[in-house]
Amino acid sequence: MRDTDDRHGPDDCGGTPDRPAGPHRLRGTARLAFGNPVSLGYLALVLAAVLFALVDHLAGAHPDASFSGVWALLLTAPTVFPLWLAGDALWGESAAPDGYLTAAAVVAALVNALLLGLVHRALAGGRRGPRRAAVGDGWHTRRHGDH
Repeated sequence: MRDTDDRHGPDDCGGTPDRPAGPHRLRGTARLAFGNPVSLGYLALVLAAVLFALVDHLAGAHPDASFSGVWALLLTAPTVFPLWLAGDALWGESAAPDGYLTAAAVVAALVNALLLGLVHRALAGGRRGPRRAAVGDGWHTRRHGDH
């Protein structure tokens, strides 16, 4: 006989004092960021903007500046701006390396996708049937001797 609580299923992301969080937390986070149509649509839009900027850059030089890369940055706003400011604070007068700026944009897109997944889960939760409480389901009298 296993000593488990029926409230926690395989999709539970959090841990409890008697059951620490493990790979379920990573799978739950990945499911929020990649497992819903809103987050996937957002990530596809960001990828399309990045590919457009890359093709525009590789297509050749323009007599005037091209703003194709601005669209990718605007799609990762507002999360990208604090990350860029942190890079400016770290490197000061010398500019942050290009790799950092690219990584900041990628992290910002993933954080935005995760936040969109949370909003999607909160809004779609009522249509899929009863939801579990975020903190717990309350007292279970069966486990406390009141049958």
